[in-house]
Amino acid sequence: MTTSPFADQYTQAANRARITAAVARDRYAGPDTMAVLHRIAEHLEAAAGHLDAHEPGAFVDLPFEASEELWKADWLAEEHPATRFPVAFTNYVLEPLSGRPLPFPEPLNPVTDRFAVRETDLRNRLAQLHADGELMAEQPDEWLRTVLTVWRDWMRLADEVRVDNGRPCNRVDS
Repeated sequence: MTTSPFADQYTQAANRARITAAVARDRYAGPDTMAVLHRIAEHLEAAAGHLDAHEPGAFVDLPFEASEELWKADWLAEEHPATRFPVAFTNYVLEPLSGRPLPFPEPLNPVTDRFAVRETDLRNRLAQLHADGELMAEQPDEWLRTVLTVWRDWMRLADEVRVDNGRPCNRVDS
């Protein structure tokens, strides 16, 4: 049996799916959100199983079943922002196979300085993590958990900024 040059990439993607599933299960949330987080984790685990079972060929191809499971996980997170997973978070799972750019947040444009400082800090931390290929390769569990924690904090900040920017004293009339 010949080993495909892509076999390691499928293993990496499956590992990332399992790490993300563990993060989903470890999150603290209310009962309704916990149920969604557990469903997300189930889809990620299923995707990992399909990635592990896939026989890599001469080029990278994503098994339909894995793709469908990842899409369902993304959809649930997008429909339930309280899960604190960003839109297209499964790009972190697929990056070893696809090379697609990793998700990066749009500017929040906070009115209040303390929120602007937190935004800058989180954007910088995420950019550093995305650029840290050594940590990504040598300690993928730690790297991905840290990335998803920064995203969780970003999404909390986005909620705070939305409320703060909406206050009458903070609105700028055009």
